[in-house]
Amino acid sequence: MVIAVASVVIVLGLVFAVTVRGGQSRETQWLSSEQPARTTPNTPSFSTAAPAPTTRRTLTVDSGCHPGQGPAALDPVADATTRRVGAAWDRIERWLKAKAPASAASLRPPATTAEVIETQKMIGVALPAELVASLLRHDGATGRGDGFTLPPFYAPVSTANIATEAKTLCEALVSIGVDESVGSWWHGKFVPFAADGSGNTLFLDQRTGTARLGASDHEGGVDFARWPGSLTELLEQTATALETGGAVVGGYRPVVTENRALEWDFRR
Repeated sequence: MVIAVASVVIVLGLVFAVTVRGGQSRETQWLSSEQPARTTPNTPSFSTAAPAPTTRRTLTVDSGCHPGQGPAALDPVADATTRRVGAAWDRIERWLKAKAPASAASLRPPATTAEVIETQKMIGVALPAELVASLLRHDGATGRGDGFTLPPFYAPVSTANIATEAKTLCEALVSIGVDESVGSWWHGKFVPFAADGSGNTLFLDQRTGTARLGASDHEGGVDFARWPGSLTELLEQTATALETGGAVVGGYRPVVTENRALEWDFRR
């Protein structure tokens, strides 16, 4: 009898224990389903390390840019060069005065010898003889608008602006720091003599002293193929195009505006 009672008590105790544990488990599951798990918030991290330095490219070849180191005296200009350049300007001026006086009025007076010397000293390269002869005839042209332009839209620049253009382009070339740009985009021995007002120039290449004429596009590169070989030839071809109405520099022909100014029109 005692043994039977004890057995009942043991069985009841086991049932109670199982029931309590089951209830705690269900309660725990209920709490877990109703309350989201608590997480530790992320703490932002801040680096105190210095940013990695940027590497600036540097030219490893001679850019030809040596400002302030140009010759302190002009090379003699041959009489034949002066006569040929002067004859081309005579023809241009004669046509402008008759047909496009507004453009004729934009031609500046001659530069002085001192101004020409100062310019070549500043840009660090000797000015070609034909450019010296041209500057001693006209120190560029004033303004844009109705001003005179060499075909198709390059205004001759003054001695002061030659120095400014050369300085700006050399600074840009060195800043780019790409060796392949030297000579293909600009070179310190290029002498700018006309500009379109948008960063593009006509220049004379003095790397070998031949003064070969070329054009520089600030978004592209230099081009020699479509241009006459020299400034003198460009002046002569310009004069011929004005006198005949013919094409020059790949198809540009002179036209006169209502303001009696010269423009260049491209016609196929």
